[in-house]
Amino acid sequence: MTQEQKVNGYTAADQMVVSAAREIGDNDVVYVGVGLPMQAGLLAKNSHAPNCVIIIENGIVRSNLFPIPRATDTLGSQSFADQLSGLFYVMCLGQAGHISTGFLGAGQIDRYGNLNDTCVGDYRKPIHRWPGSGGGNDIMSTCGRTVVILEQDKRRFLEKVDFITCPGYLDGKPGRREEIGLRPNTGPTAVITNLGIYGFENREMVLKSVHAGIGVTLEQVKAETSWDLKVSPDLKDTE
Repeated sequence: MTQEQKVNGYTAADQMVVSAAREIGDNDVVYVGVGLPMQAGLLAKNSHAPNCVIIIENGIVRSNLFPIPRATDTLGSQSFADQLSGLFYVMCLGQAGHISTGFLGAGQIDRYGNLNDTCVGDYRKPIHRWPGSGGGNDIMSTCGRTVVILEQDKRRFLEKVDFITCPGYLDGKPGRREEIGLRPNTGPTAVITNLGIYGFENREMVLKSVHAGIGVTLEQVKAETSWDLKVSPDLKDTE
């Protein structure tokens, strides 16, 4: 199931945006980037969360974008913003604990929510190299909640990522984030893909719902996961 295929009048990308928007509450302060996270932020702000504050990581604060820009730093993304600051300023907001929710994409993710946007294979002799973290490490390290959005396939949903660009729950043991200097009560809380929605229980990903409305089955989700996936006993069809 790709993001572009339309089933029952909507696509997997539509489902991902709607599901991500539901992760945003009124009065949340939210980091978003270009693409699906920005669409989710705008949908939330223009529907159930009008008082949420959208911050774009290059320094645009309280943006109310429409139409959706093609990049983060455009005249469109700056329009009607309260403040045009810079990357350093908005990352300091995260360091100070003022950002409730951050959105991230990922090249790879593992069962403990660690993200890899650096390389495939050995770091010094990679098969493939991505552009890198950008602000991703800061977002995952400092936001109260982090929501990850990505297309799911077995090459990207790994038992262990090749490189940890953005720390999730590391090896899954209690207190590991705090041991490396991160604040308590931070880290990934949801993963939204073209196949389903995951939460975290005891620092490990658990499948919470399947996008049955666009024809996805539990068997498909398991087939695109490289580990023995935990499934919630209350597994639901995504609304």
